[in-house]
Amino acid sequence: MLLYLKGAVVVSFLKIPPAILTPQKIMKKFLIIDTFNFFHRAYYALPPTLTDSKDRQVNAIYGTASMLLSIFDLISPDYAVAALESKEKVERKKQFEDYKAHRKPMDEELKAQIPLLFELLEGFGIKQVMASGYEADDVIGTLTAQFGEIGQLVICSNDRDLWQLVDDGILVMSPKKGGRDADWIDTRAVKAHFGFGPEYVVDYKALTGDSSDNIPGVKGIGKVTATKLIKAYGHLEEIYANLDEISGSVGKKLSQQREEAFLSYDLATIVTDLDLEVALEDCAFSGLDKGSVRGVLEHFSFYSLVKRLASNGYISDASKDNPSANSQSPSQLNLF
Repeated sequence: MLLYLKGAVVVSFLKIPPAILTPQKIMKKFLIIDTFNFFHRAYYALPPTLTDSKDRQVNAIYGTASMLLSIFDLISPDYAVAALESKEKVERKKQFEDYKAHRKPMDEELKAQIPLLFELLEGFGIKQVMASGYEADDVIGTLTAQFGEIGQLVICSNDRDLWQLVDDGILVMSPKKGGRDADWIDTRAVKAHFGFGPEYVVDYKALTGDSSDNIPGVKGIGKVTATKLIKAYGHLEEIYANLDEISGSVGKKLSQQREEAFLSYDLATIVTDLDLEVALEDCAFSGLDKGSVRGVLEHFSFYSLVKRLASNGYISDASKDNPSANSQSPSQLNLF
């Protein structure tokens, strides 16, 4: 069922709809989680007073755990991977020192939760993948290229940069607040939002830039003009190949900022050919291990999530709630 929502077409449902995942055609589902996307969101959305029995701040861990429960309630994948960010300086930063330069350094309270994040993913039985010098987007892009033929790939993220990867067999899923359904982005949704398909998303960012990543683009070229150029000529190279046809200030701006445009194109392009050394069998996922998931949730004193597991039918009996932990109301904490 297609719904129009804030200018974009999304598919909203509790389980993946037959219209997108046809059982006769799609035999396997591969889930790729943009882990730090939710990790960061949870940290800034949930109160810092959320601590475990060891008095460690765990708001980002709680939000990630809640998100994972929502995801696995929406989709039962045959393969699952948690894509992670590189610990080292990323290649884009080497190419363009100002890339993401306006972002403040990671809070120490968030940094302290990263080792706990790895513990959480282990407890959920999710394969963790990262690549030195590359961002999670590049890991995701490479995984979609490497395993795109096995069936349906679902990228879980609310990052629109990943829309450039959407294809006939690749969807982007973003769980909604409350975790009971999600927005699903397919090729039709991307075209409805931009006016063109996923194959032109990078060209669009090369022209308009991206303030969130500090990608310069072509100053003075806005969304409307960029869309017109793409519809008229196609990819960035084709736009510049026809530069003599583009008159006025637009042609002048493109001519004067050719270098910035192609630099922005490179910065916006997700890498799809990393050597991850990950085999398909490494990513196999046979479902949540009840004992392991319950164990890691109790380890972090997430007793409200243990109750949620029980109510969802994952676990037959839940621990009694700990009155000293997770004292905030469920509506306040259940953001994913």
